[in-house]
Amino acid sequence: MTGVLIIGAGAAGAGRQRARGPERGQSIEQSVEVPFRVAAVGGKVPVAIEVNEECATCHGNGAAPGAQLRPCGECSGRGVISFGQGSFAVNRPCPVCAGRGSVPSERCPTCRGAGDTRVSRKVLITVPSGAETGAKVRLKGQGGKGAAGGQAGDLVITFTVTPDRFYKREGLDVVATVPINVAQATLGSRISVKTLDEKKVAIRIPAGTSAGKRFKITGQGIEKDGKKGDLLVEVTITVPETLTEAQEKAMREFAEAGGMKF
Repeated sequence: MTGVLIIGAGAAGAGRQRARGPERGQSIEQSVEVPFRVAAVGGKVPVAIEVNEECATCHGNGAAPGAQLRPCGECSGRGVISFGQGSFAVNRPCPVCAGRGSVPSERCPTCRGAGDTRVSRKVLITVPSGAETGAKVRLKGQGGKGAAGGQAGDLVITFTVTPDRFYKREGLDVVATVPINVAQATLGSRISVKTLDEKKVAIRIPAGTSAGKRFKITGQGIEKDGKKGDLLVEVTITVPETLTEAQEKAMREFAEAGGMKF
């Protein structure tokens, strides 16, 4: 899992008046790693996120319990200060009162007067079948809590699909590489292959099969937008590193009978 980017916040905007009104919470964008098989068939992954939420001690006003609030001397209680002149003046949130228009006689010990705190929480994300790296989902209201009764922000998840040691993806098709030995490739055999949903399917390897040959299992690929791919079983041929004396003799006889040079 990678870092978190705050893409929108309920910070004070231009033109804030004396009283701090409802503010939309932070929207959070986060990249999440998803295992290949979960991305292929769909599922759920837990995600830990950090957001700014209204301080439970001061309820967002930055004041310690029992402290008094007085108008901010920097902005005269307006919550904003102006820069420029005439029609070119720009209002910005007051840096002293953070746009609230008032300052406490004693700051909140929990948030140190900020009005919000950084908290960590976990959410369960639904991964749709066929999800690819770069795909995004937006969860409404799962971002930061809004201040002063404001609407919560959104959580935007960007998926990063991690590779699988057995499967790889080609569009909606899934390729599974399966090793067979020389005897199986030469004489033919039956092998068992697992599908994405953990079912075992038996396929027949005909005699004389070469490395790289693919066998299709229809409808066992990735399903997306009403379409479903296939499972393509690609064989590789493994060669033993060492042979017993009997195995080497048999191999030589086989090669000589076939007119093979070695």
